[in-house]
Amino acid sequence: MVSRPRPTLQAGLDREVYQIVRKYLDDKNESPLKLRLTTIYEWIQRSNSSLKRRPKKQIEDSIERVIDVIREDEEGDDSDEMADLEGDFGGDDGGKERKDAKDRSGDWMNKQIVNQWATKEAVNGEKSEKSEKARKRDSKRGDGERESKRQKKIAAAESTIDVAPPVGMSLRDLGGVDNVIDQLKEHLVLPLLSPEEYTSQKLPIPRGILLHGPPGCGKTAICKAFAATLGVPFVEILGPSVVSGMSGESEKQIREHFQRAKEVAPCLIFIDEIDVIAPKRDSAQSQMEKRIVAQLLVSMDGLEMEGNDGKPVIVLAATNRPDSIDPALRRGGRFDTEINMGVPNEPMREHIMRALTRELVLGDDIDFPVLAKKTAGFVGADLKDLVSKAGTWSMDRYRLALEKQAADAESEDMDVDSQPTASPANTAVDRAERLIRRVLNKGAERPAGFEHRVIAMQAFEAVLPAIVPSSKREGFATVPDTTWRDVGALEGVRDELQMAIVEPIQNPERYAKVGISAPTGVLLWGPPGCGKTLLAKAVAAESKANFISVKGPELLNKYVGESERALRQVFQRARSSVPCVIFFDELDALVPKRSAELHEASARVVNTLLTELDGLSMREGIFLIAATNRPEMIDEAMLRPGRLETLLYVELPKPKERVDILRSLIRQRGVIQEELAHVAEADTCANFSGADLESLLRKAGQHALKRKSDVVEEVDFLEAVRTIRPSVGDVEKYEMLRERFETKLW
Repeated sequence: MVSRPRPTLQAGLDREVYQIVRKYLDDKNESPLKLRLTTIYEWIQRSNSSLKRRPKKQIEDSIERVIDVIREDEEGDDSDEMADLEGDFGGDDGGKERKDAKDRSGDWMNKQIVNQWATKEAVNGEKSEKSEKARKRDSKRGDGERESKRQKKIAAAESTIDVAPPVGMSLRDLGGVDNVIDQLKEHLVLPLLSPEEYTSQKLPIPRGILLHGPPGCGKTAICKAFAATLGVPFVEILGPSVVSGMSGESEKQIREHFQRAKEVAPCLIFIDEIDVIAPKRDSAQSQMEKRIVAQLLVSMDGLEMEGNDGKPVIVLAATNRPDSIDPALRRGGRFDTEINMGVPNEPMREHIMRALTRELVLGDDIDFPVLAKKTAGFVGADLKDLVSKAGTWSMDRYRLALEKQAADAESEDMDVDSQPTASPANTAVDRAERLIRRVLNKGAERPAGFEHRVIAMQAFEAVLPAIVPSSKREGFATVPDTTWRDVGALEGVRDELQMAIVEPIQNPERYAKVGISAPTGVLLWGPPGCGKTLLAKAVAAESKANFISVKGPELLNKYVGESERALRQVFQRARSSVPCVIFFDELDALVPKRSAELHEASARVVNTLLTELDGLSMREGIFLIAATNRPEMIDEAMLRPGRLETLLYVELPKPKERVDILRSLIRQRGVIQEELAHVAEADTCANFSGADLESLLRKAGQHALKRKSDVVEEVDFLEAVRTIRPSVGDVEKYEMLRERFETKLW
């Protein structure tokens, strides 16, 4: 009988078809001898969207080659033993000559390709252990050999998954997170260390806890510190490391981690950056992401104590994008507890600084309250960076002192040797060599002033201006440095803002005793340049609240839905920065009156802001201030009680108020005599706004420079008044609007 040449498999298409045929055999549990070309082709058309677009002839040829190879492999497995016997006992020598060089080459190539594919399939987890070929191999082995192999696989998986609790961390290393520690204590201590208390009363233990907040606020650190304090096994799943390009590998890793946690229970599982492996399935970019989410859901549902001999497993997860996580994970029974870790306020920053410097040697002049005040908007990671940079700055000063000491010593040596006095060489190489020799000379005296190496307050103040808080880079808020001292006049408006914003933040218990809530929002309106924005900043600084300043037009975007998304993001940032004051400048551009002429996109923005303001009724520490020059253009729904219910008219300053404003501006410069502020009281400055008075001060300085003088005098102000025209022309218009919108309060 003449044997036909063995088909040679090709890379690319044949590889994909080979994997599909193997998967078909595993799923259907069929023998390769029953494979039919038409059956496999129909299977591909139903199950593989990429291959079904290939030409039919090309796919059929590939299927034929793959079927032939698989059948010959199966026949080869059965005849291996007989072939070995024939070789041992001198079988027909002519049988070896029946295959020509081409057949041997094709057979070797196919075996190499198929072996590579089979190896990759085993890694991907796509090859079923119950396949026909696996059962044949298992039948040739004893039960003891199969059990030994299975135990080796389990041992290998266990060796790759570390379950040891974190070391070198403690809850005492954290500061300013007492409320988070209290919540974790309620959900972790008794369920993990005394689960029998729950099982005896048939109570379910918490299944999952989700920590979310801006980057650097300490989500990962507090989870690891709690695990180290509890001392229970700790299984860590890093979100990006789980995602694999091989099909099925990501789901396999999640299954293995959860299975390992159940074996060593009671145990904590920590998933960092969970938004990477569990995004919303309706917006997922690939089927793999959906499968990972589904696997995570199934794994969490399998953590009940009843199915694990009463041993608890609790899942902790951290993310800074909670809205990106699939909603199915955030329901009860999975991540049923959510803890928001926001930007720390001033007292929390002081506690964090004390915790970070607990083991450092600090100078006696360290003032933690002052540092906490100067680090507005800093999260835990920023404060840790501040401490690190302050230590580096101190070491740089010590290094410079050593270099100077080495240079002085070298100069003295040159004088002692009666050589001509000359300064030591000062190239970079010379300086480096001198420093190295000085450091190696351990017996030399320390430089003056560095007998005791400590980190002084000067080090923190030196490096602080160079550190940009990460919350500010991420779009969160910081406390402005404007105070009431910078605001001249406007006493009536200041009193109202003090009662509407500052008091509810500083003394909320006073409102609780009376049984009322603070006003939802305040609208500052009036002529341009009268200090509306300055008032809002001063209110935020006076109340020690974070401050988000939003210009109305900058939120508008030409793409559908982007403006509404940006608006929602502002309020989400405010919730992560409480207490927080949101300031909307030029509000009329953001929420104009809705009418038939208004574009649909603008109407959606108005509706979004109205909805967010209604949500502020359940807010905790979020206050809204808006400013506009045209209150008649704002949608009336914005001005009803419960939204922007307090309307404050910021009018043009009166003569004495102009003097007060100009004096405040002069005081900020610090080089002009405050007595010159009386110039603003004259009739020539009538209808001047705060912006006009600042322009007056600037032009007076320019006139002094023209006179070749370094001192601004009264003659400069009088000359500058003649060149300035009031910026507010139509004063009667604002007086008419005042009768319509204002209720006289003072």
